[in-house]
Amino acid sequence: MPETTAPALVKGGPDRAATSVVDVAVRPPAAGEVQVRVEACGLCGSDVHAWRGDEGYEWVRTPVVLGHELVGEVVAVGEGVAPSWTGRRVVPIAIDGCHACSVCATGRTQLCPHRQVLGLSFDGGGAAHVTVPAGRLVEVDADAPALRMVLTEPMSVAAHAVRRLGDLPPGARVAVSGPGPIGLFAAWLLARAGVDVVLTGTERDEPTRLAAARRLGLHAVRGDLGDPSAPVDAWIEASGSAAGVAQALGSVVPGGTVVVVALFARQPVVPMNTLVRGELQLIGTYASLREDYDTAAGALATADGLEEVVSTAFPLGRAVEALEATAAGKVVKAVIVP
Repeated sequence: MPETTAPALVKGGPDRAATSVVDVAVRPPAAGEVQVRVEACGLCGSDVHAWRGDEGYEWVRTPVVLGHELVGEVVAVGEGVAPSWTGRRVVPIAIDGCHACSVCATGRTQLCPHRQVLGLSFDGGGAAHVTVPAGRLVEVDADAPALRMVLTEPMSVAAHAVRRLGDLPPGARVAVSGPGPIGLFAAWLLARAGVDVVLTGTERDEPTRLAAARRLGLHAVRGDLGDPSAPVDAWIEASGSAAGVAQALGSVVPGGTVVVVALFARQPVVPMNTLVRGELQLIGTYASLREDYDTAAGALATADGLEEVVSTAFPLGRAVEALEATAAGKVVKAVIVP
């Protein structure tokens, strides 16, 4: 296959000014890899942190094509990959481990100390084509709109967070703080399962994200105006704010569970006495596993119209603008389309 070039969203250096859309080589698949023609690629908070060069993202090697939330069609396979993958619509697993260490042996491959992140450790989907290991592929619905199936990766993270809640008692009430995509999807999955759930946000979220949640039929309120939901049996904290953690721990019933899916720009102060006296469970959740992708893809395949509420498309040439819109919370989910 002759080498060609095509535009891609490239982080070329440590600060945001070094990120732009430039032509890069389209790499053919090596042994064990496939080449995917990208239909759409979503952007998230991790892409924003990497773009800005925020603390905790110093490890990202540049230049690198950003983007780990993508959907597309396999157009070529490398040596050792079944030719039957060609023509199938797929989503790659964004974070995966070495599959050889003691952590991976537990099944928690996303926690592997040698894990690699698509679009940060190696070139991602903010381009017309991307080459990924075949072992990461998850086949998804071939007919649903790309702007919906591109939500599979963030939906899988939400599905994993919901799984971390464990078995909920009959009639359980659950609160979710933070109406970004992960919080929104977690609330949507819970409501879809018949759980009484409330999604909370702040004044900043009201025009776009809380409004979108209500369009999806969710009970969405301003959590910064007081505690609208206490007591609840469980809480998913997806806002990444110290206030969200404190409100969660102060709102769950004794013996209740708080699952934290957000990453924090600054370390929050955790009210430990509240946790101890209430015998509360504070659980972290990170990324997702193949079974979560399957759950997400299955839910999205039948979620008619979800993309019309959630996804805002930007042509690839306006990818930096899409990052800016994501950082400012002006969209629920920015999606770049090659």
